[in-house]
Amino acid sequence: MPDPTADLPFAWGGPAGSGVLRASAEDFQVVEDLGIEPSGSGEHVLLKIRKRNLNTVEVATHIARLAGIRPRDVSYAGLKDRVAVTTQSFSVHLPGKEAPDWAELEGGNLQVLEAVRHHRKLRRGSLRGNVFTLRVRQFSGDAGALEARLQQIDEQGVPNYFGAQRFGRDGNNLQRAQALFAGEIKKLRRDKRSIWLSAARSWL
Repeated sequence: MPDPTADLPFAWGGPAGSGVLRASAEDFQVVEDLGIEPSGSGEHVLLKIRKRNLNTVEVATHIARLAGIRPRDVSYAGLKDRVAVTTQSFSVHLPGKEAPDWAELEGGNLQVLEAVRHHRKLRRGSLRGNVFTLRVRQFSGDAGALEARLQQIDEQGVPNYFGAQRFGRDGNNLQRAQALFAGEIKKLRRDKRSIWLSAARSWL
C-alpha cells in the first residue's frame, strides 16, 4: 500500500528545507501535561515516569510485572514514541494493596519521578496536552523562509493531519485494520487492536 499521506496538500506550501530528525533519542523530547494534580489518596497510584528508547506499552508491562497485576490494570492517557525522551504518567490499580518499591523499575532508560496515590484511573485522551522539543540536524534550506513559515504556523496553525508513522510501514497498520474488520483476525493483543483501530480512524 502506498504512503496514505503522500497526496495530502500542504497548508502553506512545500517544505522550506530538510534535515535529519531523531538522530538520537534526545532530539525528540515530549513532556505530558495531564492538567491535574494527584489527589493523594485512592485505589490507584499515579506514576510519573521519564523514559528513553522505550514505548508506552513496554513501560506499562514492566509496571504490571513489578506490581503483580494484570497489564489492563495499568492505564495511561496516551501513547508516546519509542525513539525519544518522554515524560508521562501511568495509573496503577492497587485497591487495598501496598505499592511495590517503584525504584526497582529504574534503569538507564527509565526513571520514576513521582509516585502518589490517586482516586481514579487515567483514561485515554484525558490530558491537557503535550509539550514537544525537537532538534533538526544537518538542516539544508532557506533559514529565513523557515523562520517565516514557523511564524505563520504559530499564528494560523496547520491541519490536523496524521503522518505516515500512524499508518505503519507501507501502510500495514491499515491493512491489518481491514483484515480485522473482515473477520480474518480473531484474537490479538489489546495494544495491537488499539493501534490498528487508531490507524483506521486517522485515515477516515
